[in-house]
Amino acid sequence: MVKEDIEGLVEWAYRVQCVDRMAGLMSIASGRTAPRMRSNTDMMVAFAALGVRVDSSPGYVTAMGATAQDDALVIHDAVLQLPAEAVALVVSHGKGGSRPPWHGVEAEALVADTDRKGRVRVLLGTNRRPIACVLRHRVDPALVMFSRAQYGVWWEALAALAGELHGKLETIDPLPPSAPREPWFLPPLVYVEEGMQIGA
Repeated sequence: MVKEDIEGLVEWAYRVQCVDRMAGLMSIASGRTAPRMRSNTDMMVAFAALGVRVDSSPGYVTAMGATAQDDALVIHDAVLQLPAEAVALVVSHGKGGSRPPWHGVEAEALVADTDRKGRVRVLLGTNRRPIACVLRHRVDPALVMFSRAQYGVWWEALAALAGELHGKLETIDPLPPSAPREPWFLPPLVYVEEGMQIGA
């Protein structure tokens, strides 16, 4: 049996096998779920784009051979048992082949440095004229903490998923996530403007 990192397995299930789409199509084919109703406008747009009428009856699903590998379906079922926030993170990053951005890029900015009276600090040229303002790197700790919390939920969900799927897949044995549990403690570290490291 092949051993595979759980992060890679989730990406395979959602990005390669598109298991969430296939599971939905197979539910329609079996009659467990009604197909989505399409408006006349939707059908006209589809006809204009493809040049043919698309059959939207449930029978087309079976005719297309909508299937997903059994292991992908087992992974999908296990993902759906996770808490809602974890499901959203695992599925979206599995589809995108990505990891949650723990460093909070949106929380980082270069801002004009000011003195104690609120005046912008400037660099003076040889003739004492201002030539540039002094910039400092600012990090919003609240946004960084939020993004790290999201990363933690994602990582814990993958670890739980690996444990849940152990021995349940036909061809693959899942390994715990190789992604670091707390990557913000690995170099390079993120610092706030005073030079203090932001805690976990």
